[in-house]
Amino acid sequence: SRLRKYEAQHKQCGPYTESYNKTVEQLRSGAQFTESSECKYVLWISFSGLGNRILTLASAFLYALLTNRVLVVDPGTDMVDLFCEPFPDSSWFLPSDFPLNVQFNNFSQNSDQCYGKMLKNKAVTDSTVASFVYLHIARDYDDHDKLFFCDEEQRFLRNMPWLMMKTDNYFVPSVLLMPSFEQELNDLFPNKETVFHFLGRYLLHPTNNVWGLVVRYYQAYLAKADERVGIQIRVFDTKPGPFQHVMDQILACT
Repeated sequence: SRLRKYEAQHKQCGPYTESYNKTVEQLRSGAQFTESSECKYVLWISFSGLGNRILTLASAFLYALLTNRVLVVDPGTDMVDLFCEPFPDSSWFLPSDFPLNVQFNNFSQNSDQCYGKMLKNKAVTDSTVASFVYLHIARDYDDHDKLFFCDEEQRFLRNMPWLMMKTDNYFVPSVLLMPSFEQELNDLFPNKETVFHFLGRYLLHPTNNVWGLVVRYYQAYLAKADERVGIQIRVFDTKPGPFQHVMDQILACT
């Protein structure tokens, strides 16, 4: 029932809707949001490898669900080719004419709109008015960035029409520890270990081309195996490095 409620909200507020167009026009003009917006958004910025993107999409969606925001997805270079639209009769992909398209790819901890930097510089007060805030929840985030997971800071962020989020962390465990979300999370997920299982099955549907690759690989190499063991071998292109040596060791062991 909570997902049906979200789908109705996404259909009302998602890209190309009247509410979306109104907030985007205010962003484009640089005008301050003088009244509480009917629709508020979490913009997930495409960042890091595919595995991290899958984990962070689920995390961002859970946060949007808990805060009554609409999740909008930066398509990056390949997200449209990889995943189908999950929400009925509406898109989750950010339109190409979004006014901050170029800017948000360059967001960092040093950006003036970075919430951690704003807190560090004591630039956040009850009178602070902004059309958007950038949330840096990546592996190098500092103590000020991590204050995002405090209820006190959530009270301020609640009024922001747009939250731009760049993350490579599965931050669901931190959300589970936030008192303000505890009751709803207990209702939605009595078993906390199932969060990604349910959200992943709901959100992440591979496109036909991707599903075809998965099925063919499975049938050729995995279907008839008596036992399957998964190993992630992470090799970067940076040189010099002992990568061939490491690869040889892993393959010899397996």
